[in-house]
Amino acid sequence: MSLKKIILSVCFFSIFSSLFSQIVPKKPAPTEYSWRIFQDAKFAFDKGDFANAMNLANKAKANRVAESDYEVYILDTALSPLAVRRAGENFDSVLEVLEERDQTEAINIIKHYLELHGEDFFQYSIHKMKDWIEEKRVYPEADFLIGQIYRFEGEYKTAIDFYEKARLESKFLDIPEQLYDILYEMADLLLHQNESEKYKQALLLILDKDENYKNEVLRRAMLKIIDTNKNSNVDRFFDLFRVSSPKTLNALYNISVIFERENELENSLFSSALGTVESFSHILDSISGRDSSFEYKSLALFLKKIGDYEDIVLWCEENHFWDYFIDFCKKCSARGDIIFANATLEVLAENAPDSYCRAAAKACIVR
Repeated sequence: MSLKKIILSVCFFSIFSSLFSQIVPKKPAPTEYSWRIFQDAKFAFDKGDFANAMNLANKAKANRVAESDYEVYILDTALSPLAVRRAGENFDSVLEVLEERDQTEAINIIKHYLELHGEDFFQYSIHKMKDWIEEKRVYPEADFLIGQIYRFEGEYKTAIDFYEKARLESKFLDIPEQLYDILYEMADLLLHQNESEKYKQALLLILDKDENYKNEVLRRAMLKIIDTNKNSNVDRFFDLFRVSSPKTLNALYNISVIFERENELENSLFSSALGTVESFSHILDSISGRDSSFEYKSLALFLKKIGDYEDIVLWCEENHFWDYFIDFCKKCSARGDIIFANATLEVLAENAPDSYCRAAAKACIVR
């Protein structure tokens, strides 16, 4: 046989083999599910067994890839027949055809993700769901844990790299709000490393999730009430604004300090004002949930009401509510709104349930 015929025969055999020998992904065993392995990784981390935690976190990531590959394979196989393609993108139509064809595994996968996210998350498209599952090969929770391990080991640059990876893939977090944990951990490490500008940018990433912070109408309205600089506007200020987003409170306070240091005084005041109102709104919601008859009438009565609940008093202490409140008054005073600032401080000095706050407020009143 000539060399040319041999080469052609080999090429034909290779193509033929590739068409009929596709590797079928292995179905993951329940004991090997990525979330189970990740739970073991977290347990090892909490015990201080960082080497084992690292191995398990990496295994969880590898298993997540295998799970994605398997689910995509099942959906590809189930959705490829002409009868299913004719059903279009609508989930109900596709599920109906799949049930007629006894495609139980594909049905279970589709229903599982619909229960978790709903049809609108996938833009009412079965193929967008499949594409999303294919992208869901990442495991941001595991990357975040690996970053924490590197931080404990003193490998700060590598830790930041893993935090950033987790942040960029945060749309695949099982609990979306864990993004705040990632961002705060990143900010804290950057502060520890004296990376001032990167620390500021990390805080701004947290605040990018706070629609109130980006609300220019709200900013102008708050500053206008403050700048009117009247005693009566203290109660009016807290009567007008309700914005509860406790996840961004620390970021608001810390960015206000940075803005003040950089002489961006209006940005500093707004950040402080928003943080104060967000704390106030959070506390008011908590009180109203326990006493349905309570309505905000004045800041003085609100502060006295806080004293009725030990856990709310504790929340105020742990979340530095009194410090932030007094700092807000100081910023108002520095802006020239001394009447508004003094009136607020006087209410705090007379009615705050915290003795430290009462003393600090009294000391800050401009005579």
